[in-house]
Amino acid sequence: MKRVIYLLVALLLVGCSERTDRIENKLNTYVQEDLKFIVAQTIHASGDRSGILDTPYYRIKDFRLFQGDTAAIYSAYAEVDFFIYQDIQMHEKRKYRYDAHARQWDRYFKALKFGQDSLDRKEKQK
Repeated sequence: MKRVIYLLVALLLVGCSERTDRIENKLNTYVQEDLKFIVAQTIHASGDRSGILDTPYYRIKDFRLFQGDTAAIYSAYAEVDFFIYQDIQMHEKRKYRYDAHARQWDRYFKALKFGQDSLDRKEKQK
């Protein structure tokens, strides 16, 4: 009888966890929607598209999966920089956490930061 209970508990735990690739795919979808919203909001506020990059983009600067007790509420964390401005060296930083119970990403921080993309600087130095 104990073995049956242990087996049921193990199956329940395995069934409740979500695969890493699925969490990452959800993040990419969520971040792409955020990028579209940021661009649309900026165009709406300024009235034109002249200051926007031809191809706005984002970079995931930090992505972590949590284990153990920490993962009971939030099972992942991501920090993303959005680059949309053409002539202004400024980007938007947003932080996300993956709610293990709701199985969705939650944005909990956003701020404008000065500076350009660190990868762009490296490419220009070559």
